[in-house]
Amino acid sequence: MPAGTRLYLTLDEKVTSSHSDGGVGAIVRCRVWRDVEYQGVMFIKGDAPATCRIDKVSHASIGGFKGKISIGGVDLHSVDGQTVSLAGGYNKEGSGHAVLVWSVGLLLFWPALFASGGNAVIPPGAVFDVSTVNDLHLAVPATVAARTSQTIDLRGLGDALSAEFMLDDFVAQPKHEVMRIKIGKDDALPASLFIDNVNGAPIDAIPVDVKDVIVKDGSASGVAEVQTKVLAKHFAPGINRFELAYKQGGARKATEVILNVQM
Repeated sequence: MPAGTRLYLTLDEKVTSSHSDGGVGAIVRCRVWRDVEYQGVMFIKGDAPATCRIDKVSHASIGGFKGKISIGGVDLHSVDGQTVSLAGGYNKEGSGHAVLVWSVGLLLFWPALFASGGNAVIPPGAVFDVSTVNDLHLAVPATVAARTSQTIDLRGLGDALSAEFMLDDFVAQPKHEVMRIKIGKDDALPASLFIDNVNGAPIDAIPVDVKDVIVKDGSASGVAEVQTKVLAKHFAPGINRFELAYKQGGARKATEVILNVQM
């Protein structure tokens, strides 16, 4: 499995920028969110413990300055016990409006200068992404090696809907008002799409608009759009996932989309 492979961790404990919760270097309990596979071979088992630590912390202070905290991935172990070094992590800022508080204090009354900003809080269960630092080599049993060397006929799997969150488009928006998902499917796109599951929990169906449809060489593609504020109220802190669903032959079909944005 090559260096730079992305995987997801989830927090086992609440982490804050409060003075009482430790400082830089404090160990944070995390675990692997999902199995990590490469070319059909599992390298890292989901739910495996992972080591993270606080990389940076700024405490909330007077004047409305909000707290900040950064968690970095350190390492974990592969299915055969190898140590896997990690890079990346999660940055979080607390609530607070420093400019507003200072302006009010200067213009109206002195005590406002001493209002404290909020602490950054990352709750247990928050999901964030990290990546592997080095290549990982795993001894594959002969039975698995033989199976992966066989020719596999994947024709017919194109009937499934492909979906990829358009991260660059979202980041470029001044106010991040619309989430766009690039979609594709053999033959034709579904007549209607909706989101009815967020982070594994069912929600009331949210209709999704489909635009910029292109049909070429027997397949169709387009862009699905949903208003951020409508969907985001169902999100948890950290990375979220939701299911883009449709009806086919009376049956529900869905494709999972991972929203790789720290909420």
